[in-house]
Amino acid sequence: MRDIDRTTFREEVQEAGEDLSPACAGLLFAREVAYPDLRPSDYLIHLEDLASAAGRFLAPQPTPAARGLALADFLFRSGDFRGDEKDYANPRNSYLNEVLKRRLGIPISLSVIYLDLGRRLRLPVEGVGLPGHFIVSVEGEDGPIYLDPFHRGERLTEADCARLAQSASGYGGAFDRRWLWPTSPRDIVARMLNNLRNFYMEVEDWPLTVKVVEKLRALQPNLTAHLRDLGLLHYRAGALRAAAQFLDQYLARSPDATDSDSVRQSRDLLLEHLARLN
Repeated sequence: MRDIDRTTFREEVQEAGEDLSPACAGLLFAREVAYPDLRPSDYLIHLEDLASAAGRFLAPQPTPAARGLALADFLFRSGDFRGDEKDYANPRNSYLNEVLKRRLGIPISLSVIYLDLGRRLRLPVEGVGLPGHFIVSVEGEDGPIYLDPFHRGERLTEADCARLAQSASGYGGAFDRRWLWPTSPRDIVARMLNNLRNFYMEVEDWPLTVKVVEKLRALQPNLTAHLRDLGLLHYRAGALRAAAQFLDQYLARSPDATDSDSVRQSRDLLLEHLARLN
């Protein structure tokens, strides 16, 4: 059995494959991005303790769907996990160690805790990545039941999901029922990281943005856009040589990309500047 406290995020995503645990991955990237002294095992034990307590709470329920609904009550009502409506953009809401300590989070971090407990309890739960607002589902006798962890586990109809997606994202078109399909664990982790990247870019914290995009690159090694983004981020951070190297790698792997001409110009200007420095 591996020692999670000695495992890197990159090792975890490579070894776990499609069986990646978003909770485990979230704790590992929290340690590597912002909390170097974090021990993931402490929080995994905390999740196990929550699951044990939830199991006793759910025991009287007769069906998996009823237990899934009861789990939402356990976490978001009895347990007081809730959405941080006052300070939504606070990055602490995206780090599971902080969410578990404060019982405050954003839709996706609260959903990850629900999903982790649900899977420990062998419940038919899934993540659902609506545009702008993540929710969860539990499989019922007549189809999936949708729940909103950010709003105390409120039960949602499909019409509610459509309104929620529209209000959260500003999208004005027709609701796409594919948005209700289950989101894979790796896509959940990518969405968590993208939330952090957007926050750190908003406040122009380039070193932390670089750390986050490095995790995205480890998670999605075939997505060459991460190389371009790392080049631009290193440029903003003043690391010109690293910036040129990443842009060069991007062009080598995506020579026909729609932005290749502009990226090539940026790379060439960087190389000219570096040559003058020498």
